[in-house]
Amino acid sequence: MHSERAFHPAHLAEFTRAERQRVPGSLEEQLVELYVQTRPALLGYLRHLAGSTGEAEDLLQITFLRLFDQLQKGEAVQEMRGWLYRVAHNLAMDHLRRQGRAESAASVWLEDRRRDGLAGSVEDEYSNQQQINQVLNLLNPRERHCLLLRAEGLSYREIAGVVGISEKSVSVYLSRGLKKFGNAE
Repeated sequence: MHSERAFHPAHLAEFTRAERQRVPGSLEEQLVELYVQTRPALLGYLRHLAGSTGEAEDLLQITFLRLFDQLQKGEAVQEMRGWLYRVAHNLAMDHLRRQGRAESAASVWLEDRRRDGLAGSVEDEYSNQQQINQVLNLLNPRERHCLLLRAEGLSYREIAGVVGISEKSVSVYLSRGLKKFGNAE
């Protein structure tokens, strides 16, 4: 598993402690707190995009390294959550382009169900996977990304910043995506 080589901001704080006394509210402590708060949602989003937990962990680490670099340079970050999702999204898209593949979100979902003991028979799983793939194939990439980000609790403004479109476009993509889901049932 990737946990042995995983970067955690807490490791950075431990490393810097040897060099100097940690100051409450320091950049390292703020990053650790932000990491703890945002990790589950960002990791879930990245898993949907990247197709595996290991790759999602790597992308999450790079996202926080970029944030650390940005803040250490003294550059301000407006709307932190939106900034994190935008960087994570762009890293995942670059990763998928380099790999030349995009794993189905349905495969990830079914794997989660198997691991959690919620999966039924092989026939049921196959039928469910076919239905999910049919619905997901109805969505274009922007509709899919907007729906995933909205499911993570991002506002229209934050989604617009992540995907690089206007808030009005986010509204349109969400509406179309939900309508396609409704028609597929």
